[in-house]
Amino acid sequence: MTVRSALLVVNLIVLVGLVVYAILSLRRSPESKAPENLTPFLADEDLEGRRLERVLGWALLFAAVIAVALPLYWLREPTRQKQSVDYFQNGSVNRGATLFANSSMPAYNPTVSLQCANCHGAKGEGGSVKTTYDPDGDGPLPALQVTWTAPPLNTELLRFSQDEVNQIITYGRPGTPMQAWGVAGGGPKNPQAINDLVNYIQSIQLSPATSQANAAAALETARKAADTQVKTAEDNLKTAQTTLAQAQQQAAKTNADPKASASDKANALAAVNYAQNAITNGEQSLAWAQAWANFRENVTDGQLLFELNCARCHTKGWSVFDPTQVRGTGVLGPPGGGGITGPNLRGGTEARRFATPQLQADFVATGSDFEKPYGNGGLGSGRMPGFGQMLTKDQINQIVNYERNVIDSTNYDVPFDGKVSGSNTGTGTVPTTLFTSPPQG
Repeated sequence: MTVRSALLVVNLIVLVGLVVYAILSLRRSPESKAPENLTPFLADEDLEGRRLERVLGWALLFAAVIAVALPLYWLREPTRQKQSVDYFQNGSVNRGATLFANSSMPAYNPTVSLQCANCHGAKGEGGSVKTTYDPDGDGPLPALQVTWTAPPLNTELLRFSQDEVNQIITYGRPGTPMQAWGVAGGGPKNPQAINDLVNYIQSIQLSPATSQANAAAALETARKAADTQVKTAEDNLKTAQTTLAQAQQQAAKTNADPKASASDKANALAAVNYAQNAITNGEQSLAWAQAWANFRENVTDGQLLFELNCARCHTKGWSVFDPTQVRGTGVLGPPGGGGITGPNLRGGTEARRFATPQLQADFVATGSDFEKPYGNGGLGSGRMPGFGQMLTKDQINQIVNYERNVIDSTNYDVPFDGKVSGSNTGTGTVPTTLFTSPPQG
């Protein structure tokens, strides 16, 4: 039981005691009495004796209690204030946890939860969501059903301030699956609920050291990603070849069986067709993976860091890009060519905006503030996060070098002669590419 709760209980007991005493007093003396100030009291001879000593003794005792209690209360006051703040903060975090939770989490409440975890992960580590994406706006290419990569939230407050995160949740991110959740942005939640969500997100933040270690691990994974995709494609093709051999063997056995029905033979043939289509898809996927690996052989760490941390805002289509898809680069614009929320960084833009690489590195580390100037003629929107706690100075410098000196010479136009797979026959479902347009620069 907390001190606050104990004091409430004590006060309640005293109050009940006073009420009981008053009732009992009335029952003992139902007759009315004269006012105390008109009732004769004891004579001086009776007062100046043991009675006076007892009264003075009680007065001394209570004075001693006050003399000890007041300093103790004053000493405890800062702690009490902190506990009060923590009490309200913990309540806010718990409400935010309920809003954030999905059905797999203990805090989930089907009548309250917004299920943010469905997109951003149960621990805020990032995730994905199915959505519709139009690669060229209202152009000739059709809208596609894609998987949108949702950013992690366990580093959100290492990049943005609490006010900026509040704005993002309230008004959403136009052009992305992130909808507006605040009433001011057209959503269902009042400012207190948005504040509860921000407080919960604050509670799951990684430390800067952990975030930088994760960034280093992600960079190492990105260095090996293309080769990993080749290995995965090779393994999938071998599996498909084994499946085809087994299907052919089973089909031959079924056709030779005089008791086999026409339906059995049709199913066996469908299984062979399915396996043959899987091999065709596997060969095309392997050819694409090898082309992608060759194309990415000399990619610098600066470009990889840009893709891991900056491309989702500054490169069109990056959030739906899947390099394992055949001709997956067809959805991408040029690196740094501008995206849904980020401006164009190509054509020497950054060298003109920032006179020196150090000035640009400082901006990348701190981010922009709403309507505050930066660089040469820049005016902050508050949407540019600061990466100074997430990335090391060396990693930020590599990104700056890439943006100032290399970004104009890079693209995603991968030489590839493989054909995009079409529909498949047979039982089951064979994955096919979503991207049927030729690669664009």
